[in-house]
Amino acid sequence: MRLSRFGLIAVAALATVACQSDDGALKPTELPPLAFVRYINALPDTLATTVRFIDQVEFSPQTWSAVPFRGLGGGNYQGTQAGNRSFRVFSFTSNASTAGNTAVLGEATHNFEAGKYYTVLHVGFARPGGNPANQIRIIEDAVPTPGAQIAIRGLHAGSGIGNVDVYLTPTTTSPISGSPAIPGLAFGTASNYATLAPGAFAVRVTAAGSTTPLISAAAPAGTAGTTAADPISGATIPGSVLTAVAFPSSVSGSSATSSANPSVLFFIDRNPPRTTP
Repeated sequence: MRLSRFGLIAVAALATVACQSDDGALKPTELPPLAFVRYINALPDTLATTVRFIDQVEFSPQTWSAVPFRGLGGGNYQGTQAGNRSFRVFSFTSNASTAGNTAVLGEATHNFEAGKYYTVLHVGFARPGGNPANQIRIIEDAVPTPGAQIAIRGLHAGSGIGNVDVYLTPTTTSPISGSPAIPGLAFGTASNYATLAPGAFAVRVTAAGSTTPLISAAAPAGTAGTTAADPISGATIPGSVLTAVAFPSSVSGSSATSSANPSVLFFIDRNPPRTTP
């Protein structure tokens, strides 16, 4: 499976970990079975977040620090030792003397299976009394290989927004008609992947049963690969796999990254293979 360039860098970094032999010389450490995990911050009412695995440091993600609202932890999918793993999510400030720097926002233990891909989705409201309350959802990502087509799925991270339908239209202003590509998507869940021919398209999110868009966003075009550079997934690049994440607006007056309206952002699940020389 081909990840984004960041995921590949992370795996390469894991592979270079070394240990000391009996004679004192350094030797490469054998890689354990790995799962591949990423983190998305969808908390609309609090500071950026930092994720730390609390069971072990080795073969654990180290770059999910200061992840802003609507942000993806650094490196996208990170190689993570498979098995029953535990992590905590902390609020983050740049001022180490601030109490919020060590406030625990959530904790989870999950059995990450070797060779599988997962999204850790942090949703809800962190402030007391928010509905739904801050919670961690762990979603297994069955990332497909779409061949000459592209694959797209929806992920509903819109706290306070009911079930939604997702339509795929040529542009953000095209009339909506027919059946949704992704019907009845519930909060905190991801849909199956839909496949379509490469070409410009927009994601239109509506309340379930409605054709009035709540959010519209054009998919990124992507960048074709060459013999020297990997392609970057997008609507026009065959083999691309994307997740369109629906986020709520940020809470006015909070420390969350400002977002006055609900929005859709696209995350790369898989880049196509590089062109063969």
